[in-house]
Amino acid sequence: MQTIEEIKAAFRAGRQREALAACDALCQANPADVANRKLAATMYGLVGDYAASAQRMRDVLAVTPDDTEVLFNLGVCEREMRNFEAARACYLSYTQRHPKEWEGWVNLAECQVQLGEAKAAVASADNALKMNPKAVPALIARGDAQLLLNQNEDALKSFDRAKAIVQSAAIMLKTATALVRLGRHDQALDRMGKALKLDADFHPARLQRAELFAKLGRTEAALTDYKAYLAAAPDNEEVLKSVTEMLVGMRRGQEAIDLCRQALTKNPDSLTAKLGISWVIDRVVPNWHVPMMNEHRRNNAYFEGMKTHVSDGKLVFEIGAGSGLLSMMAARLGARRVVTCEGAPMIAEKAKSIVATNGFADVVTVLSKPSFEVQLPEELPEKADVLVHEIFSSGLIEEHVLPALEDAKARLLKPDAAIVPARSSLMVALVGGEGMANYFHVSEPFGFDIRAFNEITPKKLPVFRADLDPQLLSDAVEAFHFDFVRDSQWPAEHKTIEVTATQAGVAYGVIQWIRLDMDGSTTYENHPLDKVPVSGWQHMFYRFDEPLVLEAGQTVRLSAAHDRATPWFDLATD
Repeated sequence: MQTIEEIKAAFRAGRQREALAACDALCQANPADVANRKLAATMYGLVGDYAASAQRMRDVLAVTPDDTEVLFNLGVCEREMRNFEAARACYLSYTQRHPKEWEGWVNLAECQVQLGEAKAAVASADNALKMNPKAVPALIARGDAQLLLNQNEDALKSFDRAKAIVQSAAIMLKTATALVRLGRHDQALDRMGKALKLDADFHPARLQRAELFAKLGRTEAALTDYKAYLAAAPDNEEVLKSVTEMLVGMRRGQEAIDLCRQALTKNPDSLTAKLGISWVIDRVVPNWHVPMMNEHRRNNAYFEGMKTHVSDGKLVFEIGAGSGLLSMMAARLGARRVVTCEGAPMIAEKAKSIVATNGFADVVTVLSKPSFEVQLPEELPEKADVLVHEIFSSGLIEEHVLPALEDAKARLLKPDAAIVPARSSLMVALVGGEGMANYFHVSEPFGFDIRAFNEITPKKLPVFRADLDPQLLSDAVEAFHFDFVRDSQWPAEHKTIEVTATQAGVAYGVIQWIRLDMDGSTTYENHPLDKVPVSGWQHMFYRFDEPLVLEAGQTVRLSAAHDRATPWFDLATD
């Protein structure tokens, strides 16, 4: 190809790379020929290589600085590359030379909007409209600038004028944006719907409608739009994150995971999707489930406790299905029927699958709901003979244990129903030891007194480390006792208990653990000095404000309290 016409023909025929190479060769061979450079600039712009197009336009302007057509197109390239200041400079120069060309004013206004120069943008758009009152881009630019100035009524009028001239989804959405600013939400939703009727694939309208639905509390409608948006734009990680959080808040963790997995099929490297799956699982299925299920002592204690009460013909109700393990134990012991409930839907669905895999689906029914929502006789056919419950936290009562048992005893159990565990206790002792000191209390590292930092560290912490070797400086004391068989209500408590030091030492606080009495003879206790390979329950440490130096036989008065949901221990102040 030796001529411009041949190059143009090749470009139109789809041989774009060949045409561009040939045109560049002509430019190098004839550097003074401006026509070749203008053609090269045009073709590079058409294939989206705006940087190459802009460079060739600058080369032309270096030779013919009065070529305002090239100046205008250079502004287009700079704007496409989001170099708005450079684009604005091009259009300022263009409008000075062609003050009666409305297109120059429109492009200048659009750049000024992007740069936040709202008042200047309104003035530029008005100049364009004086020359062409039906210039839709000028009306849109003016409306955008008026939104920046919070002149929302004026912005709506500008957008409505544009809408009267051209019906498009983009303009319809602009009017909706102004209506949202004005608090006219129903009208805004109507305009967003009309935008999607004009163009079902106009995804910005779907996203903005989803956000408005969410703001208005119309969660299901918001989710429908969010999901449709993500199906078309799976790479929008901020939206994926927001929807994941929304679904988890609605206790629909499995949907959140499915959404993240869908994003991974389209973008296997999406870190947001990978982190989202991990975050959802951690929120819905805390990591203590696995060690809890693998703790033989705990499993054996429950099995032995149920063995005392579960037999042929018994109806067993369980609060807290988890994996279905305890329900299957009851079925194996001969229960006529077992109904178990689980408040986390994703866990409940998995429990159903596990129960079926193990061949107990004809005996065990898994309900995906908290016990407070279980109804007689629709879900539990009659009041249960035996209640099994395992919703204890490391602090015993932090998983709504007491309200759940009060409700179950009032509605769902026979008056003489057996309960496993029958009783439970919160146990405490004074604790010291170098490991505990280093992990929970700071004093004078490197010779500096930084004890004041203890004032801003938590006073209550789980003891996750197995190598801290706590030193018990007193005998174990039962701080609180809960009899689930005898009592039907457990009010909040606040009392002072006395603990006697069994040896001299430095106490850094109180260590707390749990004791479960399954059936009057079988007990479970996660005593701090028992070294076990795995456990779902941790010991809790309550730090004193200052270490307490003890003498053997010294009596220490502790303040002990719980509000039916959380226990608390500290030195008594009176």
